Amino acid sequence: MKTYQVILNGRQYAMLEKMLCSERASHLARNQSINGYDLFSDMMDDICAPVTDGWSTFEIILQESDEQLDLLRFMTNVVYPEDCDYFVRQIGSDFQCEKDFAFQISLKF
Repeated sequence: MKTYQVILNGRQYAMLEKMLCSERASHLARNQSINGYDLFSDMMDDICAPVTDGWSTFEIILQESDEQLDLLRFMTNVVYPEDCDYFVRQIGSDFQCEKDFAFQISLKF
């Protein structure tokens, strides 16, 4: 399994920490690697939560979730450099992640 090394600034790191489930957020805090499928699944779930909860639509979250979508694109670009919108296009459809990889994420001071 390939492990990608990523350095995030404080804002990106805090946003990602909030997007992850508690188990993966604790891996992030302990500087442990995180399975890529799980990471992107958590990010997509968080972005789509307003739709899942019934108070928004996919069209609205694609227009109003700029920072989250930018982080999703940034992380996607590490794995799919030819297509940073790979996961953004999946919003509103079934989540698919075909590669087997992990992330080692560091905070840039």
